[in-house]
Amino acid sequence: MRKPKVVAGDTMFFKDDIQIIDAELAVSLAIPSEIPIFSRDELQILYNGHIFVATKDKTNDREIKIYTQTYGLKEIESPKEQEDKYFLDYKTLIDKLKSDFIDRTVNGISIINSNSKDILPIQLSSELVERITNEYGSFTQAKKYHSPPGKDVITKNNDGSIFNSYIHGYERVLLLDGKVYNLSTMPEYISIFQRSFEKEFYKEIQKKAYSATPEEVAKLLNNNSEKVHRKALPAVCNKIWHSNRSFKLLLDGIYWIPMYKEKVDNIIPVYEKLLERQIKIDAAKEYV
Repeated sequence: MRKPKVVAGDTMFFKDDIQIIDAELAVSLAIPSEIPIFSRDELQILYNGHIFVATKDKTNDREIKIYTQTYGLKEIESPKEQEDKYFLDYKTLIDKLKSDFIDRTVNGISIINSNSKDILPIQLSSELVERITNEYGSFTQAKKYHSPPGKDVITKNNDGSIFNSYIHGYERVLLLDGKVYNLSTMPEYISIFQRSFEKEFYKEIQKKAYSATPEEVAKLLNNNSEKVHRKALPAVCNKIWHSNRSFKLLLDGIYWIPMYKEKVDNIIPVYEKLLERQIKIDAAKEYV
C-alpha cells in the first residue's frame, strides 16, 4: 500500500509561492511621534529603571533644588506602563503599520481582502521573527548594566520594557531642555581633580563626600584650600556648592551632580528603532 503524499497537520506552504522579501525588513515605519518618556516637556530623572519628576509637594529623602526653589520628586509611570499606553493609544495606526508591513514583506499573500489574521504559516512566522531580530541586532546588543552607586533605597526596576531592556547608559540621568546629563556622585566628580589634591586630604574628602551634603563638602574644601591646587579649587567647589543659587539633588540617599552627556536627539532615533522592531515582531506573530 502506498504512503500518502500529503500528511494532515500543520498548514503547508511552498517557498516558491510565499517568500520573505529581505529588502523590506529594514524599511522604516512611520510610527507615532509622541513616543514614551521623551515626549514629556519637563525635567525628568531616570534612575535605576524608574522615572521621577519635580513636584511642589515635599517627599521623604527625595528633593531637587533649582536656583532658589526646592521641589520634591515623585515617581511617575514606569517605562513599561508608558510603552503599553503608547501601543494602546495608537492601536489603530499601529495595526495599519503591521498589516502594511506583512503585505510588503511577505510575497505571495494578501491582507487587503482578508477578514482574518490567520494568514502566515507558523514556520514562516517564526522565520520572519528571526530575520527581524537579526536585522535589528545592532540595537539589542547585550551590555553590562551599571547599577547606580546610591544606597539602594531605590531598587532596580526590572519591568521588561523596551527602554529598560535595551537603552543602556541611562541608569542615572537627568533630562532637561533637550539635553541629557549623567548624574555623578560627589566623590566621582572630585576624582576628576585627584592630582590637584594632597594625597591624604583627597582620601579624607572622598570618604566624607559620599554621605555629606554639598554645603558640608564645599566648606571642607574651602577650609583646606591650601591642600588643593589654587586653579582647581574653584572648579571643584562651584560645581558642588557656591551659593544659595546652587543646584542640589538628593536621591537614593545621596547627593548627585549633573554632568552633560549628550542631546536627547541622539538617543530618540535609537528608541524609535526599538519600538519599530517590536511592532514588526508583533506583526509577524499576530498574522499566524
